[in-house]
Amino acid sequence: MSTLAQYGLLFIGAAFVSNILLTRFIGLCPFFGVSSSYETSIGMSLAVVFVMTMASAATWVFWRFLLEPLGVGDFLYIPAFILVIAGLVQFVEMFLRKSSPPLYTAMGIFLPLITTNCAVLATATESVKVEFFKLGVDFYVGDFLQAIVYTLGSAVGFGFALLTFAAIRDRLELAPAPAALKGAPMAFITAGLLSLAYIGLAGWFGL
Repeated sequence: MSTLAQYGLLFIGAAFVSNILLTRFIGLCPFFGVSSSYETSIGMSLAVVFVMTMASAATWVFWRFLLEPLGVGDFLYIPAFILVIAGLVQFVEMFLRKSSPPLYTAMGIFLPLITTNCAVLATATESVKVEFFKLGVDFYVGDFLQAIVYTLGSAVGFGFALLTFAAIRDRLELAPAPAALKGAPMAFITAGLLSLAYIGLAGWFGL
């Protein structure tokens, strides 16, 4: 298999076959909290793609050149990664506020909220710890480029699932459903059906 095909499989697998929201159920708080508005979901999706990619790149460097050589990675990676992600988000927020006010305004409150999104921590961990990797491909060795492609796939899959869910919820508000099912009950039923659809992709391209 060519290297390009491997990266393609890595991206598709992370985005759809092992979707972080609907097959692994990580990061469900923003999934349910933000999806009531389609416009808000777009902002959150863009913020997740941006922050998740930056965070995985930063934690990969931190792991490879500091935690692993010192032999403390297995004990300290969770608090260390949380500190790196929180610091990175604050730095990016200050940088955007000064250098690109329109982009800062577009991301709004979602940028600091991303710090508490556990999907960011999960993806950063899987990018460096090969044994945590759940995609089931034998060519993943955890190098920098693979980590970035995997993270991009996870982030795009997060955004795609969130926007799909938000669009369905938008339509369901107008559906003639019983009053008892309106709101959260209908949202949970819809999320369950979407999850079944994603789980049905298992085995796609051999993943």
